[in-house]
Amino acid sequence: MNKGAFLLLMFGILLSCEKNEVNPSDIKQLGYGASFGMCVGYCKNEMLLKSGTVTYSSSGWNNQVEPITCTENLTQLSWDSLKKTVDLNEFNSLPEILGCPDCADGGAEWLEIENFSGKKYKVTFEYGKEPEELKSMVTALRKQLEKGIHCEEF
Repeated sequence: MNKGAFLLLMFGILLSCEKNEVNPSDIKQLGYGASFGMCVGYCKNEMLLKSGTVTYSSSGWNNQVEPITCTENLTQLSWDSLKKTVDLNEFNSLPEILGCPDCADGGAEWLEIENFSGKKYKVTFEYGKEPEELKSMVTALRKQLEKGIHCEEF
């Protein structure tokens, strides 16, 4: 193969390569949920969000109720706007447990963020008492979770 053809071939290969670089510290997925310990029925409501999908699940503490899971599409716009509601440095600096989650059956909420390097960090707090640093994100996540509360109807 002559030098010109080789260079042309290499140039074509380089152009066909798609650059899809991901920052390892970017958010890969978000987990959010709420639960109540002294409860009968569907006591745990959770969701897992990632680019393109959101999966809702509801379950109880025992086998009295059948767990329910459903998945729906999540637009890129919704995903991107949700990710912008949290400062990762502030989130990662919060303690893993705030207050007394589910004490006296007050309920607990949690938020877990996983980045592309595989690092996960979870913060659990008293139901309805999210830290100021998470207020915007938790408000948005509560609205999203509300959409999936009746996912067995989907």
